[in-house]
Amino acid sequence: MINFIHIKNDLKQVFRDPIMSVLLFAPLLIVAVFKLLIIFLFPFIATKFNFDLSLYYQYLMAGILILISGMLGIVIGFMMLDDKDGNIAELMAVTPLGRSGYLVNRLSFSSILCFFYSIIAIYVLNVIDIPFYTILLLSILSGVYSIIIGLLIFSGADDKVKGLTFAKGLNMLGIFAFSDLFALNWFSILSLIFPTYWITRIIESPHSISAFLLGTSIHAIWLIYLIYRYLTKK
Repeated sequence: MINFIHIKNDLKQVFRDPIMSVLLFAPLLIVAVFKLLIIFLFPFIATKFNFDLSLYYQYLMAGILILISGMLGIVIGFMMLDDKDGNIAELMAVTPLGRSGYLVNRLSFSSILCFFYSIIAIYVLNVIDIPFYTILLLSILSGVYSIIIGLLIFSGADDKVKGLTFAKGLNMLGIFAFSDLFALNWFSILSLIFPTYWITRIIESPHSISAFLLGTSIHAIWLIYLIYRYLTKK
C-alpha cells in the first residue's frame, strides 16, 4: 500500500508539470516514429541512394535507449529539484525513511519505467538480434543511466530552469555511444569511462562476458559515486 501511495503521489507531481508529463510519454512516441521510419523511409533510402542503413542499426538502437534514459532521467532530476524547493527531502531525512529511503523511492519511479520502455523499444523496433538476457541487461543499464542523469541534474542545478539547460549539456554524453564512427583512437579511449559507450558495445557483442562486466562496472561506478555524493552532502 505504501508503494502505491508513493507511485500515486509521483504521478500527481509529474502531471502538474507539462514538461515532465511530455517527457514521461515521449519515449513511446519516439519508438513509434522510428518504427515507421524503419518500415517506410529506410528501404526507400536504400533503394534510391544505395545506402544500407541497416549497417548502423546497433548505433540506432543504442541512441534510442540512451534517449529514453535521458528523458526519464530528466524527470527524476526535476522531481528531486521540486522536492528541494519544497524542502521535502529535508523533511524526509528526519523520518524513519531517512535520506536513503527517500532516494530509493524517488529514483525507482522513472528508472523502473525506463526499464520497461527499453524492453518495449527493443522488441517493437526489432532491428537487432540479441538474446533475452542481453535485452534484460540493456534495460537494467538503461534504468541505471536514467538515475545517473537524474542525479547529475540534481547536483548540478538549483532549479528546473537551470536543470533543463544542464540536461541539454548532459545529452552530449550520448556522443560516446558513437565514438567508433569517428575513427579517433583518443576519443575511443576516452569513451571507455562513460556508460553510453558500453550500451553500443553490448549491443554489438551480445554474448561478450567482458562487455557485460565492464559495461556494468562503469555504470555501477558512476551510480555509486553519485549516490555517495548525495548522501554525504550537507
